[in-house]
Amino acid sequence: MSPKRPGANAHCQSSLSADSWQPAHFLFSPCERTLRRLGTRLRVTSFAGGHANSTSLYVRFLPALLTLVGLILCCYVAADYAWMLVEQNRLAHEWQSQSTSSPTHVSSGSPSLARLVIPKINLSAVVVEGTSRKALLVGPGHLAHTAALGESGNSVVAGHRDTFFRHLGELVSGDSIYVDRGGKLYHYQVTDTKIIEPNDISVLKSSGGNRLTLITCYPIHYFGPAPKRLIITAESVDTGAGQASSSVR
Repeated sequence: MSPKRPGANAHCQSSLSADSWQPAHFLFSPCERTLRRLGTRLRVTSFAGGHANSTSLYVRFLPALLTLVGLILCCYVAADYAWMLVEQNRLAHEWQSQSTSSPTHVSSGSPSLARLVIPKINLSAVVVEGTSRKALLVGPGHLAHTAALGESGNSVVAGHRDTFFRHLGELVSGDSIYVDRGGKLYHYQVTDTKIIEPNDISVLKSSGGNRLTLITCYPIHYFGPAPKRLIITAESVDTGAGQASSSVR
């Protein structure tokens, strides 16, 4: 057995210490780098803390903001309906006064008003002249340049599907429609119902008889601008206008 050289143990110990340090340095270096990066991110976050706080503030008040917007929309719709009822009540009084007045007195004043009555859907409304947005908020609108209600030709009346004409789709052939105008009652009977494109104006053509055409958007319960139009066509069943009856008013 060869004798051990002096200092061999010290050399082995120093080599072991060096070898054992290198793997330890290799293992802990990534941790050190990660800690440095984390520290950098923490510093950046501390500078952006104001933005984070403002974002959390927006999130906190978002439900209240949405609720406020919803309440404003509800108030807007309620105001429209209230104004519609007030205007219909005013027109009803005016129509009543015209119905009880002499024809000469009516013709010298404002144009004769007409009341549209459809018993099946419980509709009784005074028809306004014109189909502008403002007019249709008040009541069904008589389309300009078409025959006056109750007279020969094609009388066209349009209405909103979410107010006066919301049940118009329930009408079928044979259902009765009445027009009360100038103290005279005109009786119509539904002869046709159909769905058309908005650009189809054939339903506005004049008629040789006494026709009533009702128009509203379709589908009735469609969300947003409706893509079609519902057309109800009715023909007069009277040879002459009868006296207005309170049962259909």
